Amino acid sequence: MCLSTVYMNSGDEQSEIMKDVAQIEAEGQGFWLINLFGEKKFIKGDIQTVDLVDGHLVMLSRNPD
Repeated sequence: MCLSTVYMNSGDEQSEIMKDVAQIEAEGQGFWLINLFGEKKFIKGDIQTVDLVDGHLVMLSRNPD
């Protein structure tokens, strides 16, 4: 099983958004993050990096409004 941790990159700072993410669905200006337990969270932003080998992480960056 390959689960990821999603982080938000806000310039100098990276903050963890959700662990154990099993699915990411694009919608409008952001993404639905769905974890192993079916919990959902909507995050506005763009995908910056996806690393499925080293650390299983997804890095998002905020959309400029």
